[in-house]
Amino acid sequence: MSLHKLTRILLVAAACGAFTGCNGGLFGPKPPTTSAIDAQAAGRRSDPAVVPASATAPVAPDAGAVAASDGPKKEEKKGFDIADLAPENIYKNAKKAVGLGPDEKIARQNLKEGEDLFRQQKYADAVARFSTAMDRWPDSTLEEDAHFLLGESYFFSDQYSKAHDTFGELLKKHNNSRYLDTIMARQFAIGRYWEQMYRKSPSWPITPNLTDKSRPLFDTFGNAINAYNTIRTYDPTGPLADDAVMATANAYFAKNDFENAAFHYDLLRKEYPSSEFQQQAHILGLQSKLRIYQGKDYEGGPLNDAEEIAKQAETQFGPRLGAERERVAETARKIVEMKAERDWNIGQYYETKKAYRAARITYDGLVKAYPNTRFADMARQRLEAIRDKPDLPPNHFKWLTDIFPSELN
Repeated sequence: MSLHKLTRILLVAAACGAFTGCNGGLFGPKPPTTSAIDAQAAGRRSDPAVVPASATAPVAPDAGAVAASDGPKKEEKKGFDIADLAPENIYKNAKKAVGLGPDEKIARQNLKEGEDLFRQQKYADAVARFSTAMDRWPDSTLEEDAHFLLGESYFFSDQYSKAHDTFGELLKKHNNSRYLDTIMARQFAIGRYWEQMYRKSPSWPITPNLTDKSRPLFDTFGNAINAYNTIRTYDPTGPLADDAVMATANAYFAKNDFENAAFHYDLLRKEYPSSEFQQQAHILGLQSKLRIYQGKDYEGGPLNDAEEIAKQAETQFGPRLGAERERVAETARKIVEMKAERDWNIGQYYETKKAYRAARITYDGLVKAYPNTRFADMARQRLEAIRDKPDLPPNHFKWLTDIFPSELN
């Protein structure tokens, strides 16, 4: 099974189990989740429900051969330059002075030794070799290989924060790295692991983690989101880009942060139209919009968005919605009732202010827009009751307004 397929299976399983309730419908209960990966993880961590990121990934490939001519360019010294006073250049010159400058032979030897240690799963010793290889032959393909394997060493030793940072530094320097696909898979696995850890033991972002090297020092959830965002930033059209957006949306949904969830479901619906998560994004995006809506006295934008998503879901998926189709239709009917209630509430406001003309216009619009709702029946009754009422409320300050010229009235 390919890594891409495995990560998609994990994401779909998590999304179905936590949100859509694949066995119980959109509003159904969470089914218990078990897997062979959980059993594999049980031998590595005390809690089998949280899968270490490295447990889901294949063994890292060997770094490719490096061209002998690749590496830092030798520059002819032309005397003192003000740039020599830059801290990084002072450091480089100091290293050269003590014999620690660029040396391809030493770099290659350390890379080879690091690869041997990596295969033996002696990751701590491999880290030292790869770091030396990077340092002794910078700005080269060899450095890229060593940098990648340094991140792999941290990853497979479950030091995910260091792995995340190391891969991030590699991408900043080699944003089109030939290891891009593997790095994206690692970042996705790290994000999933941190998200699972947060769900298991939620904590404040400022609460320090001083015992578990697999988690960040602060803000496990925020770092999980950052890992997902790295995928979309560096590989926006890659095979895991839509997975990362969906995982981000689901993470916010589970955290009851429905505004951020809705934003990312919208992002997936609009920017990844061919994604296999389109149907889930519509259903969960619909629920997110409804949960953002605060009631008839508040802004109605989320209701309009929810209505649009419900129509799109029915048009785009139809029978493929399965058991969810009737739920989506029922939700659409409830949205109509809620929009009618908003207009009713506005009409009532005008009526209490005795602005009967505005009230009649509002009630009339309600009847035309939502004729089959209970609020339409109520609006018809009120239209009859206030039919002969004056358009505007009485001016209790007429004596004062008469004092001023008519153009100011």
